[in-house]
Amino acid sequence: MPARRFIISLILLVPILRADDFATRATPLLSKYCYECHGAEKQKGGIETHHLTSMEAAFRHHRFLENIAEEVEFGDMPPDDHDVLPTDAERKQLVAEIRQVLKKLETGDFPKNAGRTTVRRLNRNEYNYTVRDLFGIDFMPGREFPADGAGGEGFDNVGDSMFVQPALLEKYLAASKKVVASLYDDPRQLDRILVVKPTEKIPPVQAARATLLTHASLAFRRRVTDEDLAPMLALFESKTAAGESYADALKPALQALLIHPSFLFRIEADQPGKKEWRIDDFELATRLSYFLWASMPDRRLLKLADEGKLSDPATLRAEALRMLKDPRSESLSRHFAGQWLGFDELREVAAPDPVRFPTFTPSLRVAMYRESVEFFNHLVRANRPVLELIHADYTFANAELAGHYGIPGVSGSQLQRIALQDANRGGVIGQASVLTTTSMPLRTSPVKRGKWILDTLLGTPPPPPPPDAGVLPGDDKSTEGLSFREMLEVHRTKASCAGCHEKIDPLGFGLENFDAIGRWRTKDANGGPIDSRAVLPGDIVFSTPKELKDLLLASDELFLRNLCRKMLAYALGRPLEYYDEAVVTDLVTALRKDDLKMQSLILSVIASHPFQHRSAQR
Repeated sequence: MPARRFIISLILLVPILRADDFATRATPLLSKYCYECHGAEKQKGGIETHHLTSMEAAFRHHRFLENIAEEVEFGDMPPDDHDVLPTDAERKQLVAEIRQVLKKLETGDFPKNAGRTTVRRLNRNEYNYTVRDLFGIDFMPGREFPADGAGGEGFDNVGDSMFVQPALLEKYLAASKKVVASLYDDPRQLDRILVVKPTEKIPPVQAARATLLTHASLAFRRRVTDEDLAPMLALFESKTAAGESYADALKPALQALLIHPSFLFRIEADQPGKKEWRIDDFELATRLSYFLWASMPDRRLLKLADEGKLSDPATLRAEALRMLKDPRSESLSRHFAGQWLGFDELREVAAPDPVRFPTFTPSLRVAMYRESVEFFNHLVRANRPVLELIHADYTFANAELAGHYGIPGVSGSQLQRIALQDANRGGVIGQASVLTTTSMPLRTSPVKRGKWILDTLLGTPPPPPPPDAGVLPGDDKSTEGLSFREMLEVHRTKASCAGCHEKIDPLGFGLENFDAIGRWRTKDANGGPIDSRAVLPGDIVFSTPKELKDLLLASDELFLRNLCRKMLAYALGRPLEYYDEAVVTDLVTALRKDDLKMQSLILSVIASHPFQHRSAQR
């Protein structure tokens, strides 16, 4: 993303396109100047443009179009050594046509589509939390499940990427046995689980039906039918016929409950003959609870759903606010923010070299992670402005983390809110979790940090490196006396690398005063002074994290759109499509109207058309 975007308007007000002006006005220019290197026969850098032949194609690849517009507008593409270069008028025409497509998407001038989420199984975290809330267990039975891969928009709750392998089915069965066994090993738990017990007036099968109905209604997150209960009751009756006690005969039925498709999968019913419909209140309760809690709806939500009251806008809003006050809403910080901002990787992936960074202890790793969780949690609970993600004058730290930051006067092992006097430190850009995960084991990485700002914060990912890009040294200690910045400058002399690095590296250079584990430093690994001076395209100069944050805050549209886009995708559990861009625009508008408050965004997502509706097709 050209740095000019920091200080100029990012969305141009242009006329709405007619039916397929793109095919007649933009495609010929792409064919003339782009197909030679990025066409059907050759895709330099893995980039292809020959599929952009219609308005529909332009809509579907709108994120890619943004990159094309930037490259063309600022003369980066076609490269100067291309046989034929577009005139200034042609460049302006192509950029204008692309901007019109993007504007059309943002204004929603096309048929509304709620989208369609693939049937989703519970991911590993959702399974753990759901079993916890269903039966009150205090361990993680899904710990042995395979890790869930990230799907569209980078989240592990996306249905398209949640495959069910035979090995996982075996893990489900083993986990169900482990959960039920733990209940039976605790007499108090077992007494609570056996909701109804046989008496002279209540025969065993009737008691079993009432008990299973209670748990299945919660586990299935809907009304339970006789057809649902029949297999479980058959299991129970076969065991009692074999002479087993009431409690023992219920054991396999409870295990069957935990491997039932209605428990393991979030199934939303289709309505034949309709192109789109409002989801029912039980489905709404499930969407709401897995968005805010990553767990099942509680009894209050299900009761409101059963009464048909949850979809009332005032009731839905009140329930959402109630749920945000609940400790379970920390899942938004751990799993939405953790995956979006990348600090979730600090838990197991980040691996600073223990010899180079001996102060990076297990307890410091935990404190770094918890700082980011508590910070985002505070933004949600206290309804703080979302721009505090970019800069805030406070953070959360314990004595060890405060010492790591060079902040005196903090004691104890518990994290607490502390005031920040140094404007370089506030916001996620100055948090050690992010700075560590965007570094290498032995050194900082201006490239990774710059890419993190472009991609993660602003939603404008740079293109992938070319195959011949080469590899930068893993250590910033140079035997030749060069600083890492000087080594990177050598790397950037490659023509195929220079264009992207010109946009990425300055953003990372501005953070060079933070070392690979987030400490402030004034000297590099070779003992030389840190050179953090950065020059962005457009001759924009800065040299400190504070100045970088000032640039981001001065032009916040990209950040706000990306935040809204990410939260909507996480809530829906599906990749966003071109027709969602108008929803994102509405979310940003609502956010600005309410002083950018975090709860305003969450409530707007819940009230949005795609959150409350489902389409027959994407």
